Amino acid sequence: MNKKCNTLLAFVLIVFCGFLVTPLSILAQNVFDPEQRLPDGIKYPTPKRIPATATTEPFETRIDPPNWWTGFSDPTVELMIHDKNVRDHAVSIVHQGIKVLKIDRPENTNYLFITLSIANTAKVGDVNIVLTKGTDKRTLKWRIDARTKGNRNLGIDQKDFVYLLMPDRFANGDYSNDSFDKMTQKGIDRRKMYFRHGGDLKGVMDNLDYLQDLGVTALWLNPVQENDQPYESYHGYAMTDFYKVDKRFGTNKDYKDLADMCHAKGMKVVMDLVNNHVGDQNYFIKDLPESSWIHQYDTFTQTNYRDQTIADPYASEYDRAWSQDRWFVSHMPDLNPEGNPHLEKYIIQNHLWWLEYSGLDAYRMDTYFYNDLKFMSRWAKRLRTEFPKLHIFGETWIKNVVNQAHNTEGVSLPKKFSSNMQGVTDFNLYFKVIEALTKQQTWDDGVIQLYQGLGNDILYKDPTQNVTFLDNHDLARMYSILDENMDKYKSSIAWLMTCRGVPQWYYGAELAFTGFTNPDGKVRQDMPGGWKEDSRSVFKESGRTDKEKDIYNYVKKLAQWRKTKTPLHNGKLMHYLPVDGVYVYFRYNASETVMVVMNTSDKPQTVNTARFNERLKGFSKAKNVVTDAELSNMSRVEVGAFQTLVLDLKR
Repeated sequence: MNKKCNTLLAFVLIVFCGFLVTPLSILAQNVFDPEQRLPDGIKYPTPKRIPATATTEPFETRIDPPNWWTGFSDPTVELMIHDKNVRDHAVSIVHQGIKVLKIDRPENTNYLFITLSIANTAKVGDVNIVLTKGTDKRTLKWRIDARTKGNRNLGIDQKDFVYLLMPDRFANGDYSNDSFDKMTQKGIDRRKMYFRHGGDLKGVMDNLDYLQDLGVTALWLNPVQENDQPYESYHGYAMTDFYKVDKRFGTNKDYKDLADMCHAKGMKVVMDLVNNHVGDQNYFIKDLPESSWIHQYDTFTQTNYRDQTIADPYASEYDRAWSQDRWFVSHMPDLNPEGNPHLEKYIIQNHLWWLEYSGLDAYRMDTYFYNDLKFMSRWAKRLRTEFPKLHIFGETWIKNVVNQAHNTEGVSLPKKFSSNMQGVTDFNLYFKVIEALTKQQTWDDGVIQLYQGLGNDILYKDPTQNVTFLDNHDLARMYSILDENMDKYKSSIAWLMTCRGVPQWYYGAELAFTGFTNPDGKVRQDMPGGWKEDSRSVFKESGRTDKEKDIYNYVKKLAQWRKTKTPLHNGKLMHYLPVDGVYVYFRYNASETVMVVMNTSDKPQTVNTARFNERLKGFSKAKNVVTDAELSNMSRVEVGAFQTLVLDLKR
């Protein structure tokens, strides 16, 4: 009762005083107004069947993709033209090196599909597409460009430290793009977790030095493409335009400039993709090209969110379809590229387009196993054929390691497809490291689970391609999961920085952000200092608290060190069975060895190293990577309760 009264009183005072800016005390604590959920009148409608009938509502004429390039190994490209009653027009293109191979006329009279052949010698420049039907003659402009050469599309690997951030919540570098009258969700309100907060690409560009100082080598942004939805448009996973950056983040050129800036600083760029679903305000949902463009049902059916049906040899087709073909949520229609070849081409071409346009280095695929996996196999193969260094990893929120490995390429498991995808988000190890640091140490529980989890790597073709992590935008903050025990938190970080795989970091974790996903907006806080009205800036050392300085410097020390530590880039891993809650493992190659001593018990331990002689032979001393202290006697190692030592072995 008191809480509600206080909230009401605060609201009245703000209105009375005429304040339009969020109180700084709220921003400093990353607190959202708990009473602000869905706004009045907002209800997502129950989806109904969508006919492929031409809309009479006004819309913008467009050609997707908006341009293409010479020099792809597959010289064909399919254009999807969206224009009023364009389907039955004749097509004429007179341009050096371009041939019309095929014309397809779909159900919806507002669409026309044209397949072109683009020769390597095609003339670069504008292309006139002439459409004629009786006296109706239209000329649409399109363009051919030459592919860009240079140091781009490099992929990511174990050398990298990937930083994931949510653009809307990171920093507002351009206040002029906070809101647009013609977009359905207007304005920003930083007190409300479901509203936009105003962060943008300019804000990210302004703070690249902060990321470099931390030791980041690759930048992953949650989706930046347009999400012109009436609500919750900030997160990016309900795309309404595949080819345009959301104007509230900036422009396509801003995204390309960000990629160029990152590359100039020796950093890589990861783009977040969604093949499974789109926002229901997407132009090709509001005006559906063909009825098979999406999965449709007489009665709305939501996915069962079950991954078990994917690898299960006994699963029914009904249950598999329930998992993969039903809708994720009611306002995100489920795409059907397996059932519509035009949509398959549309998606593949879009992702080729972003690779060539921006030079980005890797793709993260959202909700991977909800897609039709045969299509995903073809999708990944085409992308990697054109961009051989490209790294693709899929989100697999899965606890079963067999099902997780099933989604990677080259595994020795019986299945009907190859994913052609190098890695996945390694949720199995995420769950295991939590068990190691929160469970009582017994025969079956505690750190032995982490040991066994890594032992399951035998299932993968190359487990080092998996992306490891401690938290992300859908998960509780690890610092909170570990009851804000700083020793445990630092242990989890030391593990992340030294275990096999590509380590991924979630923004704010270097400042010990807290929060549980009740709901998930509570782990999508603003970075203090990303807005000019903030009272302090964590982007500067002077703006950090003592605790924030401590954890920031800890992460920085390990991240900067691992940049040049080759055993973590290409070395092998050997681990030893945990004893009394102490887990020891080594990363090594022919020239260097790193020893990690992880004490998951609540007591300090003296570890006799005799049983590690297989890896310690020839090394007489070590350097503590975090403290720089020298260990001159390696016969015994002292490690505190819930602490992890990272030791650089010396001869």
